Amino acid sequence: MKILIVNRNYFITGGPEKYMFSLMENMPQHQFIPFCVDFKQNRETTYSKYFVSPPAGSAGVYFNEFKMSPLQKSAYAFNSIYHVEARHKLEKLIQDTHPDVAFFLNAVYFSDSIVDACRTHNIPIVWRMSDFHKICASYLFYRDGVICEDCLEHGLNRAIRNRCGGYQRSWGAALVKVAGMWLSRARKLYDKVDYFVTPSAFTREKMIQGGFDPQKVMHIPTMTTVPDESPQPLPASPEILYVGRLSHEKGVATLLEAFGLLKNTDARLSIVGDDSSSYAQQLITGIPEDLRDRVFFHGFQNQEQIRGHFEQAYCFVVPSVWYENQPNSVLEGMAYARSAVVSDLGSMKEMVVNGETGYRFESGNAKDLAEKLDSLMQSPQMAHDMGIKAREYVLRHHSFDKHLCSLEELFVRCARGSAPK
Repeated sequence: MKILIVNRNYFITGGPEKYMFSLMENMPQHQFIPFCVDFKQNRETTYSKYFVSPPAGSAGVYFNEFKMSPLQKSAYAFNSIYHVEARHKLEKLIQDTHPDVAFFLNAVYFSDSIVDACRTHNIPIVWRMSDFHKICASYLFYRDGVICEDCLEHGLNRAIRNRCGGYQRSWGAALVKVAGMWLSRARKLYDKVDYFVTPSAFTREKMIQGGFDPQKVMHIPTMTTVPDESPQPLPASPEILYVGRLSHEKGVATLLEAFGLLKNTDARLSIVGDDSSSYAQQLITGIPEDLRDRVFFHGFQNQEQIRGHFEQAYCFVVPSVWYENQPNSVLEGMAYARSAVVSDLGSMKEMVVNGETGYRFESGNAKDLAEKLDSLMQSPQMAHDMGIKAREYVLRHHSFDKHLCSLEELFVRCARGSAPK
């Protein structure tokens, strides 16, 4: 089967890209045809000639890196609503390669154009949701430091009032984002998508709450690799690990505050993630003097280095203050038989069984987090047992075989024309 796979980047920047390349590697029976933006960091591919021009030159990947003229900004805004170039190039790719199914990942950048291109050529579409951009103008259900469901509960006009335009906060960005969302709904665009795939049951519930057809929204849990070798024993000196973005919604500030409240003064805290942003630097400079020799910022690490951190960790923490959509870091940590300590929001309620595979704590509550960590460190045997149960949970629910079989079934169903209409 030929599978057209659509994603903004063709190099690893986060979960969607890790997932994309893992899928391509582990489904060798299929031919994957990528459609992305033509960034210079991309991996080499013979399909790059079909890729879409980057909005501000090939070097700038993220909006805060863009250096655009007024004309480029206007073009960027228009493309956010409808990307004409993306449609033309995708149609050319479809005509030249004849895919059987289209699989969209982080594809919101291309606007409605990619749906129209696929439907013009009768290509069935499966769209995997890595965030909440179909039902929330900010993508995250998070605004000004708190959970926000205004778009879901009161309609898209609230996004304009709240200045929510994707990851940007301005009236102009909000108007552009909401105009695109209104256009999609007015055109009943999502009726043309055969299936939406959500990594978590929580996200599926939110999609249905936002008006999506329950028959079209499928929950397929994320896959992760479980090491074949036996789990490493817990270290004698407890090391607490965080892996992920260093941004406000990730709750790292809560973790740092909790670390300062621990009764166990032998514990160390390792933080893995790109620490070059101004927010990350604020976190680093704000660490009290008496904790500096026990808090370590390791910066961006590759997958092999991250594996080493999990193997050396006593436990790991995901302190997010927004609705995580089944984060990879939770599954990876559990796969290495490490107990999880996670906030009690969104999908993490379904991922971590409190008191069995780890602990859940009240989101944003540093005192509660510190108490849960101290409890784990007081009982190495309990922490070990929780880690083993966590690994067993991942093997049962998040194996590659289970995930790929479910996805394969969906692709075959679409290719045979038996998707719901």
